[in-house]
Amino acid sequence: MKAVVFHEFGGTDVLRVEDLPDPEPGPDEVLIDITASALNHLDVDVREGVSRFPVEPPFVLGVEVVGRIAALGEGVEGWQVGDRVMPLLMDTCGECRFCRTGRESLCTAAGFISFVTSGGYAERLACSARRLLRIPDGLSDEAAAALQIAFGTAWHMLFTRGRLQFGETVMINSVGSGIGSAAVQLARHAGATVIGNASSDEKLARASELGMDHGINHARQDVVAEVMRLTDDRGVDLVFEHVGGELFQKGLDSLAKDGRLVICGGHSGEVVPFDIIPFFRMQRQIIGSFVYNRVEVESCLELASQGKITPLVHETFPLANAREAM
Repeated sequence: MKAVVFHEFGGTDVLRVEDLPDPEPGPDEVLIDITASALNHLDVDVREGVSRFPVEPPFVLGVEVVGRIAALGEGVEGWQVGDRVMPLLMDTCGECRFCRTGRESLCTAAGFISFVTSGGYAERLACSARRLLRIPDGLSDEAAAALQIAFGTAWHMLFTRGRLQFGETVMINSVGSGIGSAAVQLARHAGATVIGNASSDEKLARASELGMDHGINHARQDVVAEVMRLTDDRGVDLVFEHVGGELFQKGLDSLAKDGRLVICGGHSGEVVPFDIIPFFRMQRQIIGSFVYNRVEVESCLELASQGKITPLVHETFPLANAREAM
């Protein structure tokens, strides 16, 4: 099979299209003919060697995969050749106390798809059948491939960890990003008021088209002052934070009393100071969030198939053009 491989960390020039042996499904595994694989920021981090995951070249990227089952390994039940599927990002044990209660994101033995086997930038993939999700009718392969990480992570942050309720106000940092765009749609669908910030008016305009109520250009506006103006000096109930750096503190300062800041990343600064005094006096909360659970992705797939949310696909590329895509 054809696959995009890198043998050393670096820029896009390290990517090579190579011929690799076709994978064979083992017991309780399926073989998937891949039809679409999304480009995620995680793929870029892995290629550059800054992901903090134990990745060693040679390596095949691609953490978001959609395809059709081509073969069933011994013992696989409930699936048929031709079924349209996506593997969950995390390979969970199914046995720990978290997996048994539907909280797979906390699994004590979880591994990522690309970090335990070949990834999605290839023609085929063998993986455990227990990781599979069925793609509903009415959703294209490309849209399904663009859904899992952005919408699954956003759902987990907003509702499972952030406990966003109907009628509350949420501020989404870096609203023009993939996960930010997903969060806008989910928050609006849940009946929340959405404030977003971004570095350009163009990004804010796109977010407004997705349902954002108020936009703040953090390159030229005071985020905290604008939030207080928009909320009559109350602040927001929830801050959706995945950026780090300066926006982390601005998010904290934008919270109402008893407000929550939920965070899942820090590409703009992983180590940040914050002012402790107003944090505890206002009884604010900082909540960590990591990936998502199966039921959350299933819910997003259903909403997308009904046209209630829309995974964004800006452009598609053939496998051979992976360098250009990245």
